Amino acid sequence: MTGVISGGGQWAFVAAAYGLTIVLTGLVLWTSWSTMKKAEKRSDALRKDRK
Repeated sequence: MTGVISGGGQWAFVAAAYGLTIVLTGLVLWTSWSTMKKAEKRSDALRKDRK
């Protein structure tokens, strides 16, 4: 059959898919955390200006 991954190749594909998912999820989490920290700094700076 053409287009079917068989043998050890299928497990390499599965491992690559899981690896890519983990890396991209980590990237999204890190980007979100970084953006949140920047927003908190700006918020704190605005609060200090009010006092």
